[in-house]
Amino acid sequence: LSADLHECNWHRNYTRGNFPFGDFDPVGMFCIIDKGKLSSPISIHEEFLLNDENYPLRYLELNLRIDNDLNGPLPLEIGHLIDCKAIGLENNLRLTGPLPQTMGNMTSLFSMALILNGPYFGGELPSSLFRLKNLTYITIQFNLGKDWSLPSNAQISDDTQLEQIVLKNNFSGKIPSWIAKLKKLQVMDLTMNNFQGVIPEAIGDLSSVKYLNLLGNNLTGALPSSLGKLPAIEVLNLGNNALQGELPTSIENLRTLQLLDVGSNLLTSTIPSSFAN
Repeated sequence: LSADLHECNWHRNYTRGNFPFGDFDPVGMFCIIDKGKLSSPISIHEEFLLNDENYPLRYLELNLRIDNDLNGPLPLEIGHLIDCKAIGLENNLRLTGPLPQTMGNMTSLFSMALILNGPYFGGELPSSLFRLKNLTYITIQFNLGKDWSLPSNAQISDDTQLEQIVLKNNFSGKIPSWIAKLKKLQVMDLTMNNFQGVIPEAIGDLSSVKYLNLLGNNLTGALPSSLGKLPAIEVLNLGNNALQGELPTSIENLRTLQLLDVGSNLLTSTIPSSFAN
């Protein structure tokens, strides 16, 4: 991959129906024309750009969501794709290794989805990924690799846009306290992993989170009282862990809460009677 890349290749694939373009499914790396700079309307087929020397480029996407023979690690040069808005890697069974730190150079990246990839693909997520100001959605689920983890330290941008993190993929290690710096995070779904240790006290700083699901991990220790500080929380699922002690009384402060699940833990208290109101 070259930082001076100008040509983008794509083709039609009629085997998938869930792509936003219906049966028109461009596969590979494809570029989208900046329609705002064109003098006349174009069809959806004409939106795809083969050469950005003649037309304005709005963004490009890396869409590798079908079975293919890609193998080995993702190249460091993927960081050259500074106009790439989305990455989709699915059913690439021969990919290996962790994501490269150079992905932190992909300043236009909006969403990343890694689904159903192979057993040797994975590792600690690059801390540089969480510095990307435009990154809004991260989905990593149903991969076969067992070595996924979150970095212990990450520098979070003050204007981070990250709204949704879905990790369902044999992640292990601790839930890091820096995750509480994601002030726009609305969905954090870490179900059915192997996260261990305590829920960090800082989690109460997630001022925008509405859906917090930690079901099916190996979390231990007491529930942090800071859970009662989540002003927007609607769903709080902490079931099927090894959490101990009593429910913090601060839980009664969650006026927006619609669902609370703390079943299959080692808790010794009952649900507050005020929840019946």
